[in-house]
Amino acid sequence: MDKASTVSISIIIPTYNAQKTLRDCLESIIKQDTTGFEVWIIDAESTDETISIVEEYKLNHPFIHYISEGDDGIYDAMNKGILKCNGDWIYFLGSDDILYNNSVLSKIKTHAKQTSSLIIYGNVIMRGKNQWNLDNVVFNGEYNLEKMLMTNMCHQSIFYHKTIFHKFGNYNLDYISSADQDFNLRCYANTTFEYLDIIIANFFVGGHSTLVEDIKFNQDRGALWLRYFGKRIFNKSFLSARLYIQKAAFSLSSPLNLIERFYCLIAYLKLKIQSIFI
Repeated sequence: MDKASTVSISIIIPTYNAQKTLRDCLESIIKQDTTGFEVWIIDAESTDETISIVEEYKLNHPFIHYISEGDDGIYDAMNKGILKCNGDWIYFLGSDDILYNNSVLSKIKTHAKQTSSLIIYGNVIMRGKNQWNLDNVVFNGEYNLEKMLMTNMCHQSIFYHKTIFHKFGNYNLDYISSADQDFNLRCYANTTFEYLDIIIANFFVGGHSTLVEDIKFNQDRGALWLRYFGKRIFNKSFLSARLYIQKAAFSLSSPLNLIERFYCLIAYLKLKIQSIFI
């Protein structure tokens, strides 16, 4: 038996009124050149033909499952999906996104068999335009700490081992469009992300996270860094992020206590001094 065939993957697709794009999304999964995966569609009581499409595909593809019920947003749907999954690895795909080609899952499964890392990530191709990117651009390559602090990693590029959620919890629903960034920072502070230089998916710009600013996350960012990275915030990798650390020290909306605020102040002053001599 091929070793890769023993690795199982759960694909979670949150949906709401996704009839225009869901077929293409599901077709990109069905056409994969490997087996040993399941699909969980977590629907938020769609009022269009979404569920009819799901039931149509489910007839011939028993690895497709779904629930349809009210939720508190996309991250609530993702958390529900995590609880439903049976796979060793968990992957989130938007209902308007598609896997890049027919060999994506087989490549991931082969690599998963060879690595001790609990998070594997690759690249996505951006489709569509907004103020942050151009159409048909490969996003975003390998991450280091500095890049991770300032730029979110596209969740369509990431495969998480299921134990990651047992260790570090699920998505924080306080963050309406950046809960995945919060979760990735939480993980990055405590485990290894392994980069695989392949394209995972076509990511279509215009979804929830690209349109909605997460004000609370931006307010909390410096405080989250302190709580996740501790004394590592004195590291020069935080130089470009020092204004967020300053905000965590002085902002009235900061969730930190006085000792934590003072710690952030010292870190900010040290980083500011370092920046003078660069």
